[in-house]
Amino acid sequence: MDFKNPVLNDVKECFRQQVSKLDLSEAIDFITAHQDQYKYLSFSIQIPSVDALAVLEQHGDKSTFQYYWEKPVDQFAIAAAGSIKRIQTTGTDRFRNASSNGKELLNQVHHISNLKHHLASVHLLGGFSFFDHNVGKEWREFGAGSFNLPEWVLVKDGKFTILTITKTVDPADTHEDIYRSYITTLDKLDRICDAGSYQVDGQKPLNTQVKSPGVNSEAYTNWVHSVETATDLIKAEEFKKIVLARELKVQLQEPVSDTRLLNHLRNQYPDCYSFLISQDGSSSFIGSTPERLASFHDREVLTEGLAGSISRGKTASEDAVLEHELLHSQKDLSEHAFVLDAIEENLERYSDVVDHPLSPGVKKLSNVQHLYTPVHARIKKGVSRTEVLSKLHPTPAVGGYPREAAMPYISKLEHFDRGWYAAPIGWINASGEGEFVVAIRSGLIKSNEVRFFAGCGIVEDSNPQKEWDETNLKFIPMLTALEHARK
Repeated sequence: MDFKNPVLNDVKECFRQQVSKLDLSEAIDFITAHQDQYKYLSFSIQIPSVDALAVLEQHGDKSTFQYYWEKPVDQFAIAAAGSIKRIQTTGTDRFRNASSNGKELLNQVHHISNLKHHLASVHLLGGFSFFDHNVGKEWREFGAGSFNLPEWVLVKDGKFTILTITKTVDPADTHEDIYRSYITTLDKLDRICDAGSYQVDGQKPLNTQVKSPGVNSEAYTNWVHSVETATDLIKAEEFKKIVLARELKVQLQEPVSDTRLLNHLRNQYPDCYSFLISQDGSSSFIGSTPERLASFHDREVLTEGLAGSISRGKTASEDAVLEHELLHSQKDLSEHAFVLDAIEENLERYSDVVDHPLSPGVKKLSNVQHLYTPVHARIKKGVSRTEVLSKLHPTPAVGGYPREAAMPYISKLEHFDRGWYAAPIGWINASGEGEFVVAIRSGLIKSNEVRFFAGCGIVEDSNPQKEWDETNLKFIPMLTALEHARK
């Protein structure tokens, strides 16, 4: 389709040119003739470029499923809203059940498109909680595993923007009923994709001034006890490493805007994955994580070891000194080695090939730098992507090593419910492509209450004060973004 002179963000015009009413009629007839297999009708079209986050922000109905995903440096973003069907799983088989239920759902969708782009496809969006069972009241609407088939999803891949709309097809509905349901959605998208019609309110910063509890606080006392208990367990050879995290609760006088907070994060951390998931509008899980768990393309899997960290320098020389210190820190190198060893162990059984550099490099973010090793694998035929995810989660970077020995102690030594913090979240489509990240550098927003999370790896020679300082450093991105989040 030629967009040299498009109608500005006119979604309905794009629909008219790319998907005629006749095409929909033929598709509806096809579904009606195969009612035992298909329940949903979906189409994908190309639309002019839009700001995906602005589209989601302009979406009026906040009481339904909303999703956002962006890595600015890759010029890639996903925005979605509305839930046609939701898959929920729990327990030790939740990954396997999510995979089988997801495949069954995707097989019930009849998708039409003239686009040849690999992302012109039906997407499932969601993730899992950290533990197999998610019972905390703060996370109740998220569950232990949840994936939504959205009513509409907008995917930006460079300069190419794809809109996919999905509807339930009831055999009792007439062709006109189904067509009008699409037009209703297209009317809404016409409005929220047209920046010329946006009403922009003046934004006032939130007066947060939030600081982490001091060394005389109960939180600090609990932290020191937890770290010392963990190091004693390591010395007793119960495990070699455990990741402990803190929760920082912030009570505000005014409601928080999740999209404004996210806008600050994506602008400040373009190398990170900024995300937002809201199941029903009562709360939003939001963050900007540097850690990819796995991306999938055919049988190719990309993952990474990301563990061991130090602050950024105020000058180029100081930054170089800190990088050198990180690369020669036995504590951080040991922590990183646990992560890499675990990734290899968990992938080798399911892969024909597993490759990675011999020595770690450094990934530099705006306020912190991490030891980093990229890992490439080619999974064996017949191995599901969700099965790979279940073996990679949790990595020693967010759980511990050995995993089975360390994991039971996390909930005993922490003083909050992790929920979806440090868990796999992401997307996968009908073509088998997908990407999942580790949801760190994150927070849970409920109106004017915010909970931020930060953790660090504990090994035998860990110092409670230094680990406390490291978590304070990791709180900074979310606390800074909070100042820009007033509704």
